[in-house]
Amino acid sequence: MQDNEKLKPIAIAILKKAQIPQEEKYGSIIAILMVISIILTIIRVIQECNKEKISALSNANDRFSLYGTDIRNFSKKRGWFTKMKIRKIIRRELDRDQYKEHGEKLLYAILDEGENLTDDQVVTLVEAANV
Repeated sequence: MQDNEKLKPIAIAILKKAQIPQEEKYGSIIAILMVISIILTIIRVIQECNKEKISALSNANDRFSLYGTDIRNFSKKRGWFTKMKIRKIIRRELDRDQYKEHGEKLLYAILDEGENLTDDQVVTLVEAANV
C-alpha cells in the first residue's frame, strides 16, 4: 500500500496533463488506479525488453539507472513503436468510448511525464512493477 501512495502523485500528474478530470465517469480513485495500472504495465514491458542487459548488472542502482535512461529516451524520441505499444496498453485498460475520447491525450501525457521522471520516481515505479 505504501507503493500505491508513492505512485499516486505520478498518476495524478498524468491525469492533469491529459486534462482528464478525475471525477468524470471514472471517479478519482478509479482514474488513479487505471493510470497506475497502465504505467506499471509499461514498466514491465521495458523490463522484459531489457532482461539480458539487466541480468549482466549486479548493482541495483545500475539497474534503476538503466530503466530511467530507457524511460526518458523512449519518452523523448516518441517513436512509432513506442507509441504503438503504449496505445495497446491503454486500449486494454479503457473501453472503446473512453479510448476514443482520452486515449491520445493519455498517451502524450504519459510520454511527457516520462521525460521528466526523477530517479526516485523511477525506483518507485520499478519496485512497484516487480510486485
